[in-house]
Amino acid sequence: MRTALRTIIEAFFRVLFTYDCRGEEKLPTTGPAVVAANHPSYLDPVLLSLQVSRPIRFMAWDALFRVPLLGSLIRAFGAFPVDVRSGQGRSAYAKARILVESGEIVGLFPEGRRSRTGWMEPSLREGAPRLALETGAPLVPATITGAFRAWPYFRLLPKPARILVRYHDPIDPALYKDRPMEEAIEAMLGELRRRVERSLLPGVKADLRISVLYRTPAPGPRLHEYVPALALALLVFWKTRSFTMVGPAYAYLAYLLLDQLLIPQRRLVKWVRNSSAFFFVLLYGHLAVLPALGMPATVAPRALLAVMCGAGFAYLYERGRVAVGFVRGIVLTAALELAALHFMPTGVGPHVAFPIFAAVFGWEKRTVFWRYTVPLLLAYVAFIVIGLRGGLELLPHAVAGLLASFLVHLFPERGEVAEAEPPPTMTSLDLG
Repeated sequence: MRTALRTIIEAFFRVLFTYDCRGEEKLPTTGPAVVAANHPSYLDPVLLSLQVSRPIRFMAWDALFRVPLLGSLIRAFGAFPVDVRSGQGRSAYAKARILVESGEIVGLFPEGRRSRTGWMEPSLREGAPRLALETGAPLVPATITGAFRAWPYFRLLPKPARILVRYHDPIDPALYKDRPMEEAIEAMLGELRRRVERSLLPGVKADLRISVLYRTPAPGPRLHEYVPALALALLVFWKTRSFTMVGPAYAYLAYLLLDQLLIPQRRLVKWVRNSSAFFFVLLYGHLAVLPALGMPATVAPRALLAVMCGAGFAYLYERGRVAVGFVRGIVLTAALELAALHFMPTGVGPHVAFPIFAAVFGWEKRTVFWRYTVPLLLAYVAFIVIGLRGGLELLPHAVAGLLASFLVHLFPERGEVAEAEPPPTMTSLDLG
């Protein structure tokens, strides 16, 4: 039951939150352990469990079990309730100790409540290190980033955001046995905080920058946005002398100016703008005007569009140079593929060039879905080549995809996007 539920929820979370977990192999495969993590959201017990084969028995706030659906969900993942009021947690601690002594993994949130700021609360409860010291079980710190933006304490329902769980090297309680109990607990809490915040605070700062950047004015038309539109408009008009055929290109240029000057900025608007060049070169440049340029129409254009949208989904929550670099690479691939079609015309060529670029780029950047997208994209190219009995005529198209990935690597994105310094209004924020 747990395995089936975990598989379904993990697939859902990977789509909704671009969820990923790293370092789960640092949990012991057998024997007891105590997991201690920061607590940014309601989702935390589930997030920590999705890629862990062994069940983690969480000591969770008893009020969570009264939340519809969520209560049943965390109970299915092994959580048990604890009364967080002062002096009321002894029975839960006693149960946690019994579970650890019987060889199970128990998870606790030392903050005792969901974070009010996104980073760890100033004071931490001593239950996790005390449990590790009294049982001899290793204390495994874990960091959850992105969940505060997805479902903070003040929001009724979650929203899409990229979430990453990272398990750290275990803390051996034997190293603290020679100290007095209170001193050992304090030292272990300090080490726990250090390991968690080492990867937590950069994520919190990035979330703050992103929240501000969603409201900043839109940039002017970028090079990879307006140059392809102008070039295609001139090329198509030169070949067809048709104002109707070049209308979409000028409409796209007008959209870029309107986005900069008039359209109110928010997250969805930024997403549409950053991906607009991707859809323009695919829908207009390679699926609409190829016959007008005297080149063969793309075979199965909807299949190509579906495959590339699936490959591009991995970059929906990627920030900065990675996301824009992918779009720039698609634009560059489109230009090189036009040259390949000129020398070796075949309607199958785009089915080779674009997926090869997307596979190489995903492998190089190690985006959250790269383990799935890279083999699937390469399998798609192999299917196209073998299934349609392609030969040497497809070689220039494969070279176009490879050359585009090489040029994007050689000349990376150096624009503003999310790595830019935050605006002056953020200088008053205290990141602790």
